[in-house]
Amino acid sequence: MARRNLILFSLLAFVSLLSALPLRILYTGDTHGVFEARPLKQEGTYQGGYQILEHHLARERASAQRWIYLDSGDQQTGTIFSSLVTDGVVGGAVIEVFNRLGLDACTFGNHEFDFSYSNTQALVRKAEYPFISTNLIDKSTGTSVGRAPTVVIEKDGLRIGIMGLTLIELPEKVKAENVAQIDILPYQEAIGRHLDELDAATDLIILLTHNGFKADSLLAESLDDRVDIIIGGHDHIALDQPYQVNGIYLLYSGSHLNLLGCSDIEVVDDRVISLSTNLIPLVIESPLAITPLAEYIAARMEVIEEEMSRVIASLPEDWIPQKYQETAVSRWLAQALKAEYDEIFQPDIAIINNGGIRKALSAGPITLRDMHEMLPFNNTVVVFSCYGRDILAFAELNDRNAIAKPHDICQSTAPGWPTGVYKGPNYPEYDPMPWRKFDLGGKELDPNTRYRVVSHDYIVGQWDKYLGFKPFDVYDTGELLLEAMIRQVQKQYPLPGEESKD
Repeated sequence: MARRNLILFSLLAFVSLLSALPLRILYTGDTHGVFEARPLKQEGTYQGGYQILEHHLARERASAQRWIYLDSGDQQTGTIFSSLVTDGVVGGAVIEVFNRLGLDACTFGNHEFDFSYSNTQALVRKAEYPFISTNLIDKSTGTSVGRAPTVVIEKDGLRIGIMGLTLIELPEKVKAENVAQIDILPYQEAIGRHLDELDAATDLIILLTHNGFKADSLLAESLDDRVDIIIGGHDHIALDQPYQVNGIYLLYSGSHLNLLGCSDIEVVDDRVISLSTNLIPLVIESPLAITPLAEYIAARMEVIEEEMSRVIASLPEDWIPQKYQETAVSRWLAQALKAEYDEIFQPDIAIINNGGIRKALSAGPITLRDMHEMLPFNNTVVVFSCYGRDILAFAELNDRNAIAKPHDICQSTAPGWPTGVYKGPNYPEYDPMPWRKFDLGGKELDPNTRYRVVSHDYIVGQWDKYLGFKPFDVYDTGELLLEAMIRQVQKQYPLPGEESKD
């Protein structure tokens, strides 16, 4: 009897394997307009960019029986390529790239709403792939902000149901007016509206989310086994091994086209019976063939080169950077950074490092190229929290850095920011607590009060050298510091005749 049961079990397992439907899921997220490859330390080796992504997508597709390519949002904002106006749409060039990459579906990130709601709608219309939005509802029509709340994609007999979710904190991440026409449904409510119908029509259900890992994990705890996989983005994490919560797989591929997510699954009777994940470094060591996509990007590069020569503002004074002291340009950059994000994040203070300012600019007209050469690094704007005592420690460390010069100093927007240098405890005029008069927002700094800081990823990544404390509640916006400063210099120092323009 035991032998007969073993044979039956083996036969059933064999039949199950025969009926298994394999699928390769390729996925990206938080790509942020990274259009060109970056050279690595090893000579002749490059990483990232759309053409390298195209190369690896083609290779992974060629070795799979069936495949699907999905993206979890924030295709926009982060490079000059993504700020190009193409066919009347800001970011239209990015959409055209993903059309050519054969993207099957995506959801909205917060940066798809950076310019205006009408521009968001234009991005959706330009895309040959569906923007899926299950929880964003247009107030005027009562329908999905995307092309549909759900979509079913069939791949050689396998029916894949997809929903799209965007973080419920969306109004806190973009200008309120850009999302004023949108109702944002709680995740579970949005899913519940469509789950029964989608489950009946499919073999596999995937949630494409732009919520962040913590929110996705909490969401997975509340769902049942009708949802199989969550492919997420927003907080730029990468998981090289599949992570399960409540039986649901959570997959993340990082950001800025450093990696391509590749998960091979098998589906039997509406269930994922196996899943293996490989994060593929988007790296090449030899020149790539010229493809239509490469030609398209090269043509847009010509437009970029022409754009770089455009005069965008007129400075009222010389901007001459210094690594170890406050200057007109360091003061302006810090104040402009705070002003740029006052409405969205309400930061108490902004911090930049003076060493990141790499070109002196003379008073008078400046070009877009001048700004790129002044701020040549791809630093992204980051918001984080700290306590008043941390700011005090930061200010003292900054003064020590000014005299000892192990690192460049930082510039802050805090009123009362010291303009001198640290002279040491034996100096006759030394005040052991010179920061008592620090005030933030008209109030004296309280060591035990929590404050919000806007800065950039380099400072946060080097917090031990520049801050002297470890930030918490860190949020990387994915937006380039450079792009934010370009907007501010145009707004604050417009060219003659353009003063009335917003």
